[in-house]
Amino acid sequence: MTTLRYDICYVLILLHILVHSTAALGDILSIQHLPDTKFSPNEYSDDDREYSDIDNRDRGSLIQPNNQQNTNEGLYIKTDSQVVKEQPVITDTVNKTVTWDAQWGAQLKLTQASAVSIDPNGNIAIFHRGDRVWGQDSFDNENKFNSNKGPIMQNTIILLDKNGRVISEWGKNMFYLPHGLTIDQSGNYWITDVAMHQVFKFDAQDIEKHLAELKRIQASSETNIDRFDASKTNILKPSIILGEAFVPGNDKGRFCKPTDIAVHSNGDFFVSDGYCNSRIIKYNKNGEQILHWGRRWSTDRRPVYSQPSPYTFLVAHALALANELNYIYLADRENGRILCFFANNGTFHKEYSHPAIGSKIYSVAYAQEKLYLINGPDPFVNNPAPVRGFVLDIYSKKILSTFEPNKSMDQPHSLTVTEDGSEIYVVELNNKKVYRFLQAVNNSLSAKRYRSKILVHPDTENTNIEKTNATKLILTLGSAAVSFITTCIAIAAIIARCPKKGCLLNMRKKMRWEAERRENFKLTSLMESRRGRSFKFLEKRPNPRDFSKLNTEPETSEDEHPENSLARVI
Repeated sequence: MTTLRYDICYVLILLHILVHSTAALGDILSIQHLPDTKFSPNEYSDDDREYSDIDNRDRGSLIQPNNQQNTNEGLYIKTDSQVVKEQPVITDTVNKTVTWDAQWGAQLKLTQASAVSIDPNGNIAIFHRGDRVWGQDSFDNENKFNSNKGPIMQNTIILLDKNGRVISEWGKNMFYLPHGLTIDQSGNYWITDVAMHQVFKFDAQDIEKHLAELKRIQASSETNIDRFDASKTNILKPSIILGEAFVPGNDKGRFCKPTDIAVHSNGDFFVSDGYCNSRIIKYNKNGEQILHWGRRWSTDRRPVYSQPSPYTFLVAHALALANELNYIYLADRENGRILCFFANNGTFHKEYSHPAIGSKIYSVAYAQEKLYLINGPDPFVNNPAPVRGFVLDIYSKKILSTFEPNKSMDQPHSLTVTEDGSEIYVVELNNKKVYRFLQAVNNSLSAKRYRSKILVHPDTENTNIEKTNATKLILTLGSAAVSFITTCIAIAAIIARCPKKGCLLNMRKKMRWEAERRENFKLTSLMESRRGRSFKFLEKRPNPRDFSKLNTEPETSEDEHPENSLARVI
């Protein structure tokens, strides 16, 4: 019986191993690998038409809606009949849970503010253009900036505390035409300059180290500094510089008016090369290019009402990252939509748009499974949507709330939001204002409501996605091989214990013998056997007084009747 127990255990272990091996092989077959998106070289046209100046807002609202289209303008592309779109009237039924803090930043004297960001300490940084204005003559037909104008003489970066008080200012004689500003989780400043066609990273340690010197220069009364000698006031040096200064391009080493930067928690960062090339480029923390995707949506080569694909953009204007979800969001400005891609390989995931938002989206931010965005005016739309901010749910795509000052905004250009979504900051370009909005948040209800399944894992190392998948596949196959070998050994052990063909029959006999042996040892069996023997004994002994029952016939044997013996033998 003990042997039988061991054999049954071996069989159960064998079945368990087979089930898990089958599950592992099923997992291998069911893995969903997202393909890396690659474009052929002809999809990245170097045609001069692809480098037309297409940002009228940044150039100071040079739109000419009265049938006077500028020859250098590619922002609003219309047919010869000057098609005007009809924008549906949207009833505002959303809850306005975001309030405007009217007093915050009211004392600031800003110029064209192009970007806003929040540092790890909760301070607010504003990137502005000083006395520089993006005008019609800022770039030539080849998108080259007139560098003879020199850098901006004023400090272009202002750092404010949560009360709106100025902490520090810097950026004098460093930038020519500011556009994008992002402060990462470590406090590093990432900046794009559309005139220089470059991307810069300034380390937080360097900024902190030279803060006292920056304040000294700010308070200095020196006024005769050579405006072209930036080395006298440029004590901060970037640790990373991407792009070739004042040289536009569309290749691995050059940009054409880059717009924004988003930095992943693992150090990788993304650049939206937005105005001319309309693409997204991913780099590792050392500034080495990993991949890129996207191309410009050119409506002059397609029907007016045709829809762009998820990989074609018309001004890739702003970026936002959802680190915990591994999503990268892009504000496709002139197509009036937010595009969501997987951050590891650029595969398209989802698109966001809404009639209430309109046909222009200028900036996007992310916090607590919500998207924050701002739209913009469209002079070629009847009954345009009000210019304001919106809060969207990333799963249902529904508008949860809107926000604006006491009236619609004029030309908002950039926004940022705190990690918990309680504070929203917006800067306007030509209106030269900064707004602060407050939102009541409930952290207990913010996360893990009905999060969609992520098909790919976030990047944890600077490795290629194909190598990662290959490693997982090899490990899984190795586990399956080990399980198979273990199964074979278990089967061999069972066979070794039963070398003869009659193994199962012998096992059945052993089971019957074991049952009989146990039955013989039972108390009831012993009693019945003893009781039966006593009765037979009494039956065999006749009563000596009853002679009638005595057998008086002589005893016989087989010798006396040989025929009976022969019959038995036969």
